[in-house]
Amino acid sequence: MVIGLTGGIGCGKTAAAACFARRGFQVVDADALAREVLGSPACVAQLLARWGRACLQADGTPDRAWLAAKVFGDPAERAFLEAVTHPEVARRRLAAVADRSRDHVVEIPLLFEKNLASEFDWVVCVNSSEGVRLQRLEKRGLSSEQARERMKSQLPMFEKVKGSHRVIFNDGDVAFLDAQVEALVRGLRTAS
Repeated sequence: MVIGLTGGIGCGKTAAAACFARRGFQVVDADALAREVLGSPACVAQLLARWGRACLQADGTPDRAWLAAKVFGDPAERAFLEAVTHPEVARRRLAAVADRSRDHVVEIPLLFEKNLASEFDWVVCVNSSEGVRLQRLEKRGLSSEQARERMKSQLPMFEKVKGSHRVIFNDGDVAFLDAQVEALVRGLRTAS
């Protein structure tokens, strides 16, 4: 089976993906694929043509902090960056799950925003309260304002929950999350 694992920023998708991995799932991280694509020569050339050297670090790699500041507040710039990266990310994501003899979980934050639910056998949403999400994002180094801006740039959590087949609530500790994933996997394997 191929599970699309989504949720809002700071909800704990990566922690949930690790729980699936412990149960034999091959994990595909769409954000990691996006970072690979972002650093590719073809992408760097397009970034340079659009924004000049300001978008690169001293070593010539994309400056992700600069890019985030540029695109999160400007829909046109965000659309440009997504047009440059998303087609190749999609190609790599589909190639990663092509071996259907294994179970896969694809961690993909913008699953609903990009209308990708039909690619998956099951869509699972990791949900957390706003306060917990803010705390997690601030621990990652984002200011409260930056965290709220990124949260607002995504589909509201109630929409992600409504569109999912299953929901995991992640305000507790890792053991609680792991127990939910265990029960979920058991149920999905029975249903498949």
